[in-house]
Amino acid sequence: MDIKDFFSDEQKQQVRAAVQRLELKTTGEIRLHVEGDCSGEPYERALKVFHKLHMHKTNHRNAVLFYLAVNHKKFAIVGDEGIHKSVPENFWVTVKDHVITQFKQGKFTEGICEGIDMTGEMLHKHFPKNATDQNQLSDEISYGK
Repeated sequence: MDIKDFFSDEQKQQVRAAVQRLELKTTGEIRLHVEGDCSGEPYERALKVFHKLHMHKTNHRNAVLFYLAVNHKKFAIVGDEGIHKSVPENFWVTVKDHVITQFKQGKFTEGICEGIDMTGEMLHKHFPKNATDQNQLSDEISYGK
Protein backbone atom coordinates (compact mmCIF):
# COMPACT_ATOMS: atom_id res chain seq x y z
CA MET A 1 0.00 0.00 0.00
CA ASP A 2 1.20 3.48 -0.85
CA ILE A 3 1.44 5.40 2.42
CA LYS A 4 -0.46 8.29 0.81
CA ASP A 5 -3.48 5.98 0.64
CA PHE A 6 -3.56 5.27 4.39
CA PHE A 7 -6.21 8.00 4.76
CA SER A 8 -9.03 8.27 2.22
CA ASP A 9 -9.59 11.61 0.49
CA GLU A 10 -12.50 12.25 2.85
CA GLN A 11 -10.35 11.47 5.89
CA LYS A 12 -7.59 13.75 4.60
CA GLN A 13 -10.18 16.52 4.33
CA GLN A 14 -11.33 15.86 7.90
CA VAL A 15 -7.75 16.23 9.16
CA ARG A 16 -7.21 19.37 7.08
CA ALA A 17 -10.48 20.81 8.45
CA ALA A 18 -9.36 20.10 12.04
CA VAL A 19 -6.07 21.92 11.37
CA GLN A 20 -7.91 24.85 9.82
CA ARG A 21 -10.36 25.04 12.76
CA LEU A 22 -7.42 25.21 15.12
CA GLU A 23 -5.71 27.92 13.11
CA LEU A 24 -8.83 30.12 13.16
CA LYS A 25 -8.41 30.68 16.89
CA THR A 26 -4.66 30.60 17.48
CA THR A 27 -1.36 31.74 16.03
CA GLY A 28 -0.20 28.15 16.53
CA GLU A 29 0.56 25.88 13.60
CA ILE A 30 0.00 22.15 13.37
CA ARG A 31 0.91 19.44 10.88
CA LEU A 32 0.43 15.71 10.51
CA HIS A 33 3.26 13.68 9.03
CA VAL A 34 2.66 10.06 8.04
CA GLU A 35 5.30 7.47 7.23
CA GLY A 36 5.28 3.73 6.81
CA ASP A 37 8.24 2.80 8.94
CA CYS A 38 10.10 4.09 11.96
CA SER A 39 12.84 1.73 13.11
CA GLY A 40 13.94 3.83 16.09
CA GLU A 41 12.25 5.95 18.70
CA PRO A 42 9.24 7.76 17.20
CA TYR A 43 9.89 10.98 19.11
CA GLU A 44 13.45 11.20 17.74
CA ARG A 45 12.21 10.61 14.19
CA ALA A 46 9.40 13.14 14.70
CA LEU A 47 11.94 15.71 15.87
CA LYS A 48 13.95 15.24 12.66
CA VAL A 49 10.78 15.60 10.56
CA PHE A 50 9.81 18.69 12.57
CA HIS A 51 13.06 20.40 11.54
CA LYS A 52 12.93 19.07 7.97
CA LEU A 53 9.50 20.70 7.60
CA HIS A 54 10.93 23.96 9.04
CA MET A 55 8.37 23.91 11.81
CA HIS A 56 10.87 25.46 14.21
CA LYS A 57 10.82 28.66 12.15
CA THR A 58 7.34 29.89 13.05
CA ASN A 59 7.09 33.40 14.49
CA HIS A 60 6.08 32.34 18.00
CA ARG A 61 7.82 28.94 18.04
CA ASN A 62 4.41 27.38 18.65
CA ALA A 63 4.16 24.71 15.97
CA VAL A 64 3.12 21.14 16.75
CA LEU A 65 3.80 18.00 14.74
CA PHE A 66 1.72 14.85 14.98
CA TYR A 67 3.88 11.99 13.68
CA LEU A 68 2.49 8.61 12.68
CA ALA A 69 4.44 5.57 11.43
CA VAL A 70 1.66 3.23 10.36
CA ASN A 71 3.57 0.01 9.65
CA HIS A 72 5.41 0.10 12.96
CA LYS A 73 2.38 1.44 14.87
CA LYS A 74 4.29 4.34 16.37
CA PHE A 75 3.06 7.81 17.22
CA ALA A 76 4.67 10.93 18.65
CA ILE A 77 3.88 14.58 19.19
CA VAL A 78 6.50 17.34 19.02
CA GLY A 79 5.70 20.82 20.28
CA ASP A 80 8.12 23.66 19.62
CA GLU A 81 9.74 25.50 22.51
CA GLY A 82 7.15 28.31 22.67
CA ILE A 83 4.20 26.01 23.28
CA HIS A 84 6.24 23.44 25.21
CA LYS A 85 7.14 26.11 27.79
CA SER A 86 3.47 27.07 28.17
CA VAL A 87 1.67 23.76 28.60
CA PRO A 88 1.43 21.65 31.77
CA GLU A 89 4.11 18.99 32.09
CA ASN A 90 1.75 16.08 31.34
CA PHE A 91 -0.17 17.77 28.51
CA TRP A 92 1.53 15.98 25.60
CA VAL A 93 1.24 12.61 27.36
CA THR A 94 -2.49 13.20 27.88
CA VAL A 95 -3.03 14.09 24.20
CA LYS A 96 -0.87 11.21 22.99
CA ASP A 97 -2.66 8.69 25.24
CA HIS A 98 -6.06 9.90 24.01
CA VAL A 99 -5.02 9.60 20.36
CA ILE A 100 -3.53 6.13 20.88
CA THR A 101 -6.73 4.97 22.60
CA GLN A 102 -8.63 5.93 19.45
CA PHE A 103 -6.00 4.24 17.25
CA LYS A 104 -6.44 0.99 19.17
CA GLN A 105 -10.10 1.06 18.17
CA GLY A 106 -9.15 1.59 14.52
CA LYS A 107 -10.25 5.22 14.66
CA PHE A 108 -7.18 6.86 13.16
CA THR A 109 -8.87 9.92 11.69
CA GLU A 110 -10.92 10.52 14.82
CA GLY A 111 -7.87 10.14 17.03
CA ILE A 112 -5.81 12.61 15.00
CA CYS A 113 -8.68 15.13 14.79
CA GLU A 114 -9.45 14.89 18.51
CA GLY A 115 -5.76 15.30 19.33
CA ILE A 116 -5.65 18.37 17.09
CA ASP A 117 -8.72 19.76 18.85
CA MET A 118 -7.17 19.18 22.28
CA THR A 119 -3.96 20.86 21.16
CA GLY A 120 -5.95 23.70 19.63
CA GLU A 121 -7.63 24.51 22.94
CA MET A 122 -4.26 24.77 24.65
CA LEU A 123 -2.76 26.82 21.81
CA HIS A 124 -5.76 29.16 21.89
CA LYS A 125 -5.28 29.68 25.62
CA HIS A 126 -1.59 30.59 25.30
CA PHE A 127 -1.39 31.91 21.72
CA PRO A 128 -4.75 33.45 20.75
CA LYS A 129 -5.32 34.53 17.17
CA ASN A 130 -4.42 38.12 16.34
CA ALA A 131 -5.24 40.34 13.37
CA THR A 132 -1.75 40.12 11.87
CA ASP A 133 -1.36 36.34 12.01
CA GLN A 134 -0.90 34.48 8.74
CA ASN A 135 -0.74 30.76 8.06
CA GLN A 136 2.96 29.90 8.06
CA LEU A 137 2.84 26.16 7.35
CA SER A 138 0.90 23.98 4.95
CA ASP A 139 -2.30 22.43 6.29
CA GLU A 140 -1.78 19.37 4.11
CA ILE A 141 -0.62 16.01 5.47
CA SER A 142 3.05 15.43 4.70
CA TYR A 143 4.40 11.98 3.88
CA GLY A 144 7.72 10.24 4.31
CA LYS A 145 9.17 6.88 3.43
